Amino acid sequence: MDNLDDKVISEFARRGALTFISWVALPGLNCAYLIALSMGLNSEEGLWATTRIAPALILFFGTVYPWLALRLLASRALRHRPGDAPGERLGRILRLPWQSTIFTTYAAWTLGGLCFSIPVCLQFDKEVLRVVLGSTIAFCFGVVMSFPIALTLEKQLAPLALAEQRAHPDATPRGGGFFWPRQSWFLPFTFVASILSTLLLSGCVMTVKMLGLRDSLRAELAGQGTLSASQLLDAMGGSLLTELLGSMAWVAGLVLILPTITTYMLARRQAEGTGAVGKAIEALADGRTTSPEWVSTDEIGTLADGMNAVLAKLRQLPLTLQSAVTHLSDAASHLRTANDEQQQSLTRQAAALHEAQVTSEEIKRTSLMAADRAEAVLNVARRAEELGQKGETAVGQSVSGLADIRRAVDGIQQRLVRLAESTTQIGDITETVKDLADQSHLLAVNAAIEAARSGEQGRGFAVVAREIRGLADQSIQATRRIRGILQDISAGIRDAALMGEQGVQTIGTGLDQMRESGESLRELSRISQENSSAARQIAAAVTQQNAGFSQIFTAIGDLSQIMDATLKRLESTQEATATLSTVSADVGKMARQFTSAN
Repeated sequence: MDNLDDKVISEFARRGALTFISWVALPGLNCAYLIALSMGLNSEEGLWATTRIAPALILFFGTVYPWLALRLLASRALRHRPGDAPGERLGRILRLPWQSTIFTTYAAWTLGGLCFSIPVCLQFDKEVLRVVLGSTIAFCFGVVMSFPIALTLEKQLAPLALAEQRAHPDATPRGGGFFWPRQSWFLPFTFVASILSTLLLSGCVMTVKMLGLRDSLRAELAGQGTLSASQLLDAMGGSLLTELLGSMAWVAGLVLILPTITTYMLARRQAEGTGAVGKAIEALADGRTTSPEWVSTDEIGTLADGMNAVLAKLRQLPLTLQSAVTHLSDAASHLRTANDEQQQSLTRQAAALHEAQVTSEEIKRTSLMAADRAEAVLNVARRAEELGQKGETAVGQSVSGLADIRRAVDGIQQRLVRLAESTTQIGDITETVKDLADQSHLLAVNAAIEAARSGEQGRGFAVVAREIRGLADQSIQATRRIRGILQDISAGIRDAALMGEQGVQTIGTGLDQMRESGESLRELSRISQENSSAARQIAAAVTQQNAGFSQIFTAIGDLSQIMDATLKRLESTQEATATLSTVSADVGKMARQFTSAN
């Protein structure tokens, strides 16, 4: 892409430089001669300056400088940039001819006039202010010459602009300012600029000549008499007339030729633009969507852009028409099939309506029977609801009684625990008594032994010891019997406590079962209530159903009438389907003609 851009830039700079020198060569010599005359040189001196100084300047400012300037401007305008939006490069291409005019034509002529005026002033010893006059004359030439050069450059860039437009057909360039000329202001500007430049040239030449004549006349009159001054005035007047005629002839040629060429080029440009748009319109009339071969910044370019937008939409028309034809054909086929199916369906529906009348009568009788049964179910549900409530009350009382029994058993068990504790305490006391009896028995034995030792004196003490031992033995036997009794009592208490615990567990189990029975009864009662509610709803629904069946009878009669009307409309629909098929074929034929014309 960069190599291609470099090639395009070099080609534009080369052709632009050739265009510039072709337009500058002869007018440049004319401008140099007018500058020389305006600086006070006579015809011979002006011709010498024109032939000796001007050619080198014309060669440089007519070829080298334009080539460098055009290459720089073209490099900025024609090179592709990665971030360019669609149509942005096209806008730069359209601005390039008018930018080139400012930076080449105006600048080259003004700098050339300056570079020509300075050596002329130095060579012929003229005032330095004459350089400004020479530069002004050259600038006026540049203004007049800028229009045909810009139009020529625009024509050279037209293929690039058209190619860029084809690359982005949907992009419409927009711009403004001096580098975006519009006919609404460009044509008046061209005319006024040409006239003002010509008048300025004429005024400069005449002013310089009149000032020169005045100075010469003042000097001659100061040194000669009246008669000689009169003769001198006649001679200088004739010389001035000759020089003015020569200078004005050049100016008149410039006034007549260059604006005429500019006007001709503008008219030709408009004719080419309108012709391109006209060809596109004629092609469209013949059924061909051909884009106008024209791109510019003026109103004709805007018209061409609008034409391109219209043609872009028209190019989609054949595809849209063809798609519409396909859809219409499919719709007609589906509609025809649907009509046939609908006719068959309506026939079946007519038979079904008769069956529906018979069936609805049977359903009505069945509905009346269902209403009677629903009332019976409602009565049974009420009775079940009452029984459920009574059972729930009885279960609640049973649960309360079992709870009281459980509390009583808990109290008995607590008393048995305390009795077991008392029995244990009595056993402890009995064990203590046994220990005391054992000690008494041991003491009685010891006393008997001591009495035996004492002989006759201890006999009475031995009797007492014997009695005490007998009592101790009786106490030991009594404590043994008491211990046995206490063991039997403890075993009975343990058995009673165990039976109490089992009773508590049994009562708890029964209480849980009773609660579950209560929950079941409550659930049964709730279900009975729901059944009762459902039975009421069923009864209401059956009543509504009876009313609905009456409406069904009426609706079936209406359906019969509607079906007759539908059959008649179906015949009209079949006729419309045939018409739709015909129209679809005609539209398809038009779309194929339009497509083949493209």
